[in-house]
Amino acid sequence: MKVNRRKLLSLMGASPVVLAGAPALAAATAAAKAPVARVDQGKISALNPRGIPPAIQLIPMAKRLDSLDGKTIYLVSDGFPSADLFLNQIKVWFGKNMPNVTTVYRLKSGGFADEDPKLFAEMKEKANGVIMAIGHCSTCTPATVGHCITFEKMGLPSAPIVTIAFKDLAKTNAAKRGMPLERICFTPHPVWGKTPEEMMGYLEGNDPVTGKPFMKEVISALTTPLTPDESKTGTVTPPTGAPTFGPETSKNLQQYYLDNGMTDGLPIIVPTDDLVDEMLAATSHKPDEVVGKMTPAQGAFPPWSFNVRQVAVNAVMAGARPEYFPTILAIASTGISALFSSTNSLVSAAVINGPIRDKLQMNYGIGAMGPFNQVNSTIGRAWTLMSRNLDGGGIPGETYMGSQGNVINYSNLIIPENEKDSPWPAFHVQKGFKPEDNVISFFFGFGLQQGQGGRGLGVKPVPHFHEAMAHNVSPFASMFGAMILVDPLVAHGLGDLGFKTKDDIADWLQKNTIVSMKDVKSSLFSYAPRGPQAASLTDDSTFPKWPNKDAFNFIVVGGQTNPYHQLGNMSYRLSVSIDKWA
Repeated sequence: MKVNRRKLLSLMGASPVVLAGAPALAAATAAAKAPVARVDQGKISALNPRGIPPAIQLIPMAKRLDSLDGKTIYLVSDGFPSADLFLNQIKVWFGKNMPNVTTVYRLKSGGFADEDPKLFAEMKEKANGVIMAIGHCSTCTPATVGHCITFEKMGLPSAPIVTIAFKDLAKTNAAKRGMPLERICFTPHPVWGKTPEEMMGYLEGNDPVTGKPFMKEVISALTTPLTPDESKTGTVTPPTGAPTFGPETSKNLQQYYLDNGMTDGLPIIVPTDDLVDEMLAATSHKPDEVVGKMTPAQGAFPPWSFNVRQVAVNAVMAGARPEYFPTILAIASTGISALFSSTNSLVSAAVINGPIRDKLQMNYGIGAMGPFNQVNSTIGRAWTLMSRNLDGGGIPGETYMGSQGNVINYSNLIIPENEKDSPWPAFHVQKGFKPEDNVISFFFGFGLQQGQGGRGLGVKPVPHFHEAMAHNVSPFASMFGAMILVDPLVAHGLGDLGFKTKDDIADWLQKNTIVSMKDVKSSLFSYAPRGPQAASLTDDSTFPKWPNKDAFNFIVVGGQTNPYHQLGNMSYRLSVSIDKWA
C-alpha cells in the first residue's frame, strides 16, 4: 500500500502549513532558519504561536489471524450508552453466520479512557482478537481507538468500531497515537437510541466509509495480513511551521494567521519580536522555561508542551498588555484548555481574587462579564488562543466536536470577584489562600442562565429568594455543579433571610434541590445514590441531586443595580497562584 506522506502527517496533526494569501510567505517559511530582517520596506516578521507536539512513536500492528474459525473474540464495551446492545447484536450475528467463533462480551470498567488491568490480563490469556465499541462521542472515540492500540501492542488483533460522525477524529487520533493505519470500522450515526433491529441493519449493511459490507470489514480487520506500512516502527516529529513568518505586510500576516487556524476568527495583534519582548519583561521566568502541558481532553489526545515565550506570543495576539502576563501564565500553567473536545459545547470560567484586580483595573462591577474592560476581555481571549495554538486544539471535527459551539468560547468567563462589597470571605480565602494573595480559580461546564430574586424586584431579594434559586438550579445536569454568581445586593439579602455564610445557603440548596429515581433513569447525565441504601430506592424515591454542598460555589460580582444572580452549570476544578508567575 502506497502511503501519501502529506496525508500521513496531516492525520498526525502535523499538517504542512497552508500558505494562503501572500506568496512571499512560502519562501519565508522554507528558509525559516535563515536570518530575516525585522523591518523591510514596510514589511515585518512575526513569531509562531504554536506549542511543541510530542514526537510520535510508530507502533506496529499485531499479527493477524489466519481465520476466525475456532477462535475466541472478545466483544468489549467502552461504556457508552447502547454499546452493550450493539455488541450483543454482533454476538447474535456471529451465532447465525459464523457459529464456530466463540464471542465473549465484557464491559470495561472505569471511565472511557481508563484502562482495565484485570480485564486486559484476562484478554491476553484467553482472547484471540478483540472487537471494541463504540466511538460515539469526542471522548469515547479516542478511548476506543486508544484501547485497541493497547490490544495491538499486547499481540491481539483488534477492530475498533466508530460511527461515521467521528471518522476524522478517529483517524487523526489513531495517527497521533502512533498507528495511522489502524483498522477502524465505521457504522452509520447514531447507534445510541436505535432498536436491536436497526442495529442489526447496520451490521448487515455497508461500512459508510468503504462502501463494503460492514461485518466483512470487521472480519477483514482481524484476518487480512499486515502490509509493510502497518508493520513500520520509528519516530515522527510533527512540524508546526517555521519559528518566524515573514518579512511581509501586516495585512498579509493577518491573513496568514487566519488561514492557518491560529486565531479565533477575529483580527489579532501581529506578534513581532519587540512586542513579545515587552511581554516577556513582565515576568521573572526565562523565555525558554517550560510552563506546562495541555491537551483538548485528558486521555484522548497526547499533550503538547510549551514555554514562556510561546505563551507570550499568544498573549500579544490577544491584545493583552504586559502587566496582564503573569495572570495569563498562571492560566497556561494549569494545562486547562478552554476548548474541550466534547460534543457538548462546553465553556470555561476563571475567577480572579486578590489585590491584582484593582492593580490591573479589572471590572467587577456593572457589566463585569460583558465586553467593557480590556483586562477581562484580553485575558480571556488569550486563554482561547492558547487553547488553539499550544495543544493543537480547537480544530472542528478533530480536536473540537461541540455540535453547536458556544459564543462564550471567544473570551471565556473571566470573573474578578467583587470582594469589597461582599459580606462573605473571598472565594480564594475559602480555598485556603490569604486575602492578600493573587489567585485564579477555574470552572467548566455547560454555561450560564439568568436569574433574579423571587417575586418582584426591589433593592433587596424578597422572601423566598432562596427558593427561586433552588428552582433555577434544579434543571441542571448533575454531571456538573453550580457556580452561583450573585450581585452584592443578593449576598446581603440572603444574610437578611438568615443565611449568614456561603455554607449556610449551600447547605440549604443541597438539601432542597431534589430529584426522583424516575428522573435519574431518564437522564444521561444524572446519577443515582450508591451504597447499601441504593437497593431500596424505587422510581418514586427522592434524594438530593448532589451528594454534598461542595457542588455549590458562590462568587460575588456585579454593580448593585438590582438583586440579580446568574447560575452556571459549572464545576470547580482548582485554584492557582498568580504571584509565582510575576
